[in-house]
Amino acid sequence: MRQHLFGRLDDLVPVAMFKQFQREVTTVLNAHLVMKTDVVEHDDDYTVTAELPGYDKDAITVRYADECLTIRAAQPTDGANRGDDGRMLHRERPAADLTRRFSFKNVLKDQIQAHYNDGLLTVTLPKKVADDAGKITIQ
Repeated sequence: MRQHLFGRLDDLVPVAMFKQFQREVTTVLNAHLVMKTDVVEHDDDYTVTAELPGYDKDAITVRYADECLTIRAAQPTDGANRGDDGRMLHRERPAADLTRRFSFKNVLKDQIQAHYNDGLLTVTLPKKVADDAGKITIQ
């Protein structure tokens, strides 16, 4: 009877869905804890600076679409980047994919620049200039 009840419980509780949810929450939390970012607004642009120590430049992608800047850093989880055949005993530096998203409006998409140096990614998003031509000030 007990096995019958627990067997039916497995049918009611979608374990795979909870495991997927846990993986997604862990990814989001890791990205926020590991990829520390600063977002600064200037008169003519926005600057996003993200800490990505240990990531190769080729493993980082920056995209801007639908008024959303997405920074993604991918790193192998198998330890292949260690350069030896040692067995991992303890890991505090995460070896995982990280993704952060930021919303920016009125950006000149074709003039966005990104630079990666010494573990810091700096993305500059120039703002569109407000078109005040032809505007008449009322006195």
